[in-house]
Amino acid sequence: MRPALQHRNSIVRWILGVLLALDLIVIGLNWKLSQSPHVQPVDINRLSMLEKSYRADTSRLERFRSDLPGDEKQWDDFFNTHFHPSGEGYSAISEDLGGLSQTSGLQTDTIMFRQHPPDARGLMELEIGTAVEGDYDSLIKFLDKLEHSDNFYVLDSLSLASANAGKLRLNLALRTYFRTI
Repeated sequence: MRPALQHRNSIVRWILGVLLALDLIVIGLNWKLSQSPHVQPVDINRLSMLEKSYRADTSRLERFRSDLPGDEKQWDDFFNTHFHPSGEGYSAISEDLGGLSQTSGLQTDTIMFRQHPPDARGLMELEIGTAVEGDYDSLIKFLDKLEHSDNFYVLDSLSLASANAGKLRLNLALRTYFRTI
């Protein structure tokens, strides 16, 4: 019976040795983990919100990228429809402003142009200075027709003054653009 007891004691020693070795491994891992930096819950929340923000930005950029061909087509249509070629633009603008003032019952003064060099997109800015004279209702009609004109105008400034014979004089500073390509 004694050899069986020794064999059992030997097995118990081996099991205790294995358990002791496993405990030492767990203690070592625990110590190693305690030495590594900890991420606070506040930091996790902040990083989570930042990730959501980046994902939303990425989504908007992807949507922008998918819409870009349609936007480019709209720009090309607008560019070709509303901006005259630089070679024929001056006469078209003069005719348009003259026609708008004539159909409104106004007299047009001299139209002055000041051209700027073209930009990288092929747009050339043109400053326009002119004046029209007539009664108040005719000036309102003119401004309405100018706003709804097929040509593209940016109204930089306007000033109203009295003219001779009870008429009003409207001085206009406009801008438009010509395409060079």
